Amino acid sequence: MLALFDFDDTLVSRSAAIRRWARLLARREGMPEGAVEAIIDADQNGATPRDEFLATVGSLPAIRMTDGEIREWYAASYPSCYGTEEESMQALTLLRDAGWTIGVVTNGSRVRTRHKLARSGLAPLIDALCVAEDVGVGKPDRRIFDEVARRCGAELAGWMIGDAPVEDVFGGAQAGLRTAWLRRGRSWNGMMARPDIEVDSVLEAAVTIVDTPRRALTG
Repeated sequence: MLALFDFDDTLVSRSAAIRRWARLLARREGMPEGAVEAIIDADQNGATPRDEFLATVGSLPAIRMTDGEIREWYAASYPSCYGTEEESMQALTLLRDAGWTIGVVTNGSRVRTRHKLARSGLAPLIDALCVAEDVGVGKPDRRIFDEVARRCGAELAGWMIGDAPVEDVFGGAQAGLRTAWLRRGRSWNGMMARPDIEVDSVLEAAVTIVDTPRRALTG
């Protein structure tokens, strides 16, 4: 059985990393108070294309770097804002020990995803990585779920765990998977079908998934 995971803000904390990067930049450039929040706002949780994001950052007060220098510095410094993800390592280890095959399916950038994965300590625990940039389609398209299952050498059956209601929950459900939503302090949008479970961490998701068959047999 497959346990498929989103990557950013599921297995690794992208929101924490972009905040670290914003602080690094603000200190480097001697930016005024409020600059960190302005940088984070410009990022829009990763939704802003990187060229547009970096152009906006370059126009902020006190920035001394040129556009080219900002791009080079971002490429060099941003991966360092990620680190070992102990809780995610525990979650994946728990699932692997219980016989689950682990896949990661993400709409992120190929290069940045691999950098983050290397720094997170999670690579040895993952059976297959599927990045939309490589496949040509992204979540919630069924084809990317089919592809990650193929790379895992498994039938597309099991769970999709992620923080995005459309890409992860809707996409996973449409692919025939059960779904776990990392709510991150949010409430579910009542306009969409609910996930199978709502959790506060990937470790909580892993514990629930491993325990589900047992509860079904005893329930």
